[in-house]
Amino acid sequence: MEEPAAAAAPYLIDLLADQEAPDRLVAYRLLRTILDCVELYESPRPASDVPSLSYLASQRSDWWLSRSPEWRRHGGFQRPVTDPCHASAYEAVRAGLPTYLQVLQDPAPDLRLGMAYLLAAFPQEWATVSPVLAQRLPVETDPAVAAEMCIAAGLAGQPSDGAIVDAVRQWRGNSDRLLHRAALIGLVRLLPAPDTALLAELADCLMEPVQDWESQAGAMANAVASALGGLTANSVPQLAGLLLERMRVPDPHRHDFLALRLLLGLAFPGGPLRDGTAFDDLSPLQQEVVRVVIGASLLRQGAMMPRAIGECNLPYTEEALATWCAGQPHSAT
Repeated sequence: MEEPAAAAAPYLIDLLADQEAPDRLVAYRLLRTILDCVELYESPRPASDVPSLSYLASQRSDWWLSRSPEWRRHGGFQRPVTDPCHASAYEAVRAGLPTYLQVLQDPAPDLRLGMAYLLAAFPQEWATVSPVLAQRLPVETDPAVAAEMCIAAGLAGQPSDGAIVDAVRQWRGNSDRLLHRAALIGLVRLLPAPDTALLAELADCLMEPVQDWESQAGAMANAVASALGGLTANSVPQLAGLLLERMRVPDPHRHDFLALRLLLGLAFPGGPLRDGTAFDDLSPLQQEVVRVVIGASLLRQGAMMPRAIGECNLPYTEEALATWCAGQPHSAT
């Protein structure tokens, strides 16, 4: 991210706001490019006393890196901080929020679609964004725009009630499968206690085989993972069972990494196991997760799967994990 990005953002926002300008869509695309290139190591979501599943995954990753011989040789692992250029660019784009909310009512569906995408990047502005989405969703005529608005609620939203919940809920059950699932993504973040049927459908979406992660199916799976990652383990106690149920049936065309990362947060909310922990010391849920990892051969799905398991201080090869389950001790190195 170069310094000119932050300087260019105000001009792009002004261009976007000018209804007579011929290149408003270009302005949006450049603003989106800036956001997509920003690397924030501190979450823009308001702090919570209860860690989210995404935060737990980040903590497990930090623990793994802290024990890495490579990092130890370089004086130990330290979590990176956001580069000031990236922070300035993010804040410069964030300053355009009033314009994005205004353009969300533009007659051009491509512009409305773009604004919904931008709004998802600013969860700290939910109090301002929520009433506008609640007003716009019931009258939106383009299914793709409505879907993007629902997804924005799923990525930036907080537990809510009233008009915004009703506005997103009206699209649940829509004959357009994409729009229906987008509504589920929105509701899972807005409802304080998401129902089991909703979570089951999101688990299906998360674990459907995806051939191209740049495709619509890949985008939906990532949106589901992001929305669920913003939840806490105690807010969706039934989710672990739903994920396990699907993982027990292997599919060679499916990759379970997104689901496994969520599942490990649900099963190991206290973080990595202590060295010397035996299989019999695990909770029933933790034991079942280990059995499914072995039974469904999840460790063969790519390099990220063994690391995800190792981040819980579990043996991360099939042979070592099976041996440990049989009663042999394990201590990560």
